[in-house]
Amino acid sequence: MNSNGFTLVELVAVIAVLSIIAFITVLSIGGIIEKSRRDVCDVNTAEVKRQYERHLHLDETEHSDVVFIQFLMDFGENVCPLEGDIRYVDGEVRCSFHSESADDEGEDEKDVPYL
Repeated sequence: MNSNGFTLVELVAVIAVLSIIAFITVLSIGGIIEKSRRDVCDVNTAEVKRQYERHLHLDETEHSDVVFIQFLMDFGENVCPLEGDIRYVDGEVRCSFHSESADDEGEDEKDVPYL
């Protein structure tokens, strides 16, 4: 017999392989998006820290939460893409979403990376 098509087993195998590839791709893209959000937040918090310290120095004022909140309102930009709460703690600008996970990054570097 000469058949001009795929058997059901061949079709299921192709769909299974494509599903696995799509699943790996979605996981990879999700990780890339989260890393880019974390990177944007890190860059923005570094900029806010630099600008805030410059503001304190030029105005010859001391840090207080009220001064920092007013500075953030005048800064006029979203610092964190996830709308995290931004605080100035011990001379560092910290995000409620990304700063806690920054301490764990050193442990992740020892792990085997995934796709």
